[in-house]
Amino acid sequence: MTGENLDIHSGDGFPQNGSQSSGRKARRFLGVKFACCDIYTRIYVNRSETAYEGCCPKCGKRVSVQIGSGGTDKRFFTAY
Repeated sequence: MTGENLDIHSGDGFPQNGSQSSGRKARRFLGVKFACCDIYTRIYVNRSETAYEGCCPKCGKRVSVQIGSGGTDKRFFTAY
């Protein structure tokens, strides 16, 4: 699918009221396209809620996005 766009999720990463099922708490996430393997996935907030962390599902390249004041409201990124 190189060169094509695919809108997997058009939301902001937070479910709307009533969209949670079976009483589970929604997990905050960022959408990340790993350029190394041309794969899109989600990365989630760590347990200490200081960063979003995850890795490429194909090659294992790790990425961490710090949470703090003065950040961005963007929800989708490309990791190079």
